[in-house]
Amino acid sequence: MTTRDRILTIAIAELEAKGLESLSLRAVGQKAGITPMAVYRHFADKAALLQALGEYALGRWQSRIQAMADLPLLAGFEAMATAFVDYALDEPALFDAAFVLKTRAERIYPEDFEAGRSPVIGGFAQRIAEGQAAGLVRTGPPLELAMAVWGVLQGLVGLHRSGRFNLSRPEFTALCLRSAERIYLKGDGQ
Repeated sequence: MTTRDRILTIAIAELEAKGLESLSLRAVGQKAGITPMAVYRHFADKAALLQALGEYALGRWQSRIQAMADLPLLAGFEAMATAFVDYALDEPALFDAAFVLKTRAERIYPEDFEAGRSPVIGGFAQRIAEGQAAGLVRTGPPLELAMAVWGVLQGLVGLHRSGRFNLSRPEFTALCLRSAERIYLKGDGQ
């Protein structure tokens, strides 16, 4: 493991244990067993460390989703939504670095998404377009539908992580899946 990777690993653990406010390059360097000056050779400041954490977290998220690319349409939707919930609950510091914190690695709507800088949402929007062509998914701009699904999942995950649900993990995941399906699948009224 490179020194840079060790710093990132420790920074993730620190973020998980103490939160963003207590994250410091000095503390991370100390835990990594290197001098403060050595840390600054890899990251100019806390913002640079956060950007690297955001890029790493987004890469980890993308690698989770790539394994689902060949799933059938509806199974792919379910697998992606379940993976999002799992990422949030299993790796909360990485999830936060990818989707909650301002890291300068985050994607901004609409320009980053329209330019294809979010392979996951772009892929999900493509699946929505395929679902529309197959008559399974409601009409509307695929990117907007993808963002609506992501927003609902993000909101539910945030509520769950703050203790607003008295559900088991399988019950919570099932609620997330049903909620997402209400947004993109064609219903009786359409």
